Amino acid sequence: MTDRTSQIGLVADIGGTNARFALAQRASDGTLSLDHRQDLAAEDFPTLAQCLQAYLEGLEPDLRPTQAAFGVACPITGDQVKLTNRDWSFSIEGLKQSFGLDRFEVVNDFTAIGHSIGALTSRDVESLPGPAWPERLTGVVSIVGPGTGLGVGGRMLTEDGAEVILASEGGHVSFAPIDGLEIEILRLLLGKFPRISNERILSGPGLGHLYEALSEIRGAAKASPGAPAILEAALLASDPLAVEAVERFCLILGSVLSDVALIHGASAVAIAGGMAPRMTPFLNTAAVRSRFEAKGRSQHLLTTLPIALIRHPQPGLLGAANLLFPAQVQGKSPL
Repeated sequence: MTDRTSQIGLVADIGGTNARFALAQRASDGTLSLDHRQDLAAEDFPTLAQCLQAYLEGLEPDLRPTQAAFGVACPITGDQVKLTNRDWSFSIEGLKQSFGLDRFEVVNDFTAIGHSIGALTSRDVESLPGPAWPERLTGVVSIVGPGTGLGVGGRMLTEDGAEVILASEGGHVSFAPIDGLEIEILRLLLGKFPRISNERILSGPGLGHLYEALSEIRGAAKASPGAPAILEAALLASDPLAVEAVERFCLILGSVLSDVALIHGASAVAIAGGMAPRMTPFLNTAAVRSRFEAKGRSQHLLTTLPIALIRHPQPGLLGAANLLFPAQVQGKSPL
């Protein structure tokens, strides 16, 4: 329930598929709340402004905020913003003026998730095989998240406890196969696309590409039924090809997690994104951990790194709220 006597802010997580909104507050005890949550299908609106207007029209007049923080699934390089996986573009200053905002923070969606790391509790994460997730986080936490695209970012604590968010477009790094099957998958995908990035495989559309490539390799030549159907069939074990596709997806993700960790010099790795929680049975395996550590001469750098799945339902909104209303004491994580 929103406390009408406290400062409130509008937070949003704008992706290629969904636009998620909430009203955020930080209570006197330091906890963040997300109220009046609503998810809107991006395809239902020609522009972000119309989508935002639809959300605001559902609020009572005295709950209309004058400050906002949005995480948006694209690079933020200036006033003009264009989403990567949705035909939406907007001016930050224009949207600020149109909706009467005194303050408007717009960051990359994984920058927002980076801001969530310090606000997560032990209930919001699930450790995967390997070292246990620490009670206190230090150094760099790499964050990788498959969803409509593949997000990559990080959160670093400096020696004096200051928080620095590492934004990137790391999902567009080139895919690196490590065995004969993945080389064949790459060969088939290169027949359809001029270049294969990690996102081309480790995303909702990517799972479909992977399913179709494996079906061709296995001589079935099946069309993808879509990521949700593939994942559901894998969880039910009703389609062996779906099981293989999701298993291979998670193995490739394991390799990418350690690639990012090595680049960041990370002390821990967190998995975010809309797809990951449903894949828990396939991620929570020794095989994925083995792929994570399989870095040859650098393996010793990875054996001590914990991996956790972010279980908080909306880390992007939580991070936007933490950006808008930072805690009084920075650098301390309840994890």
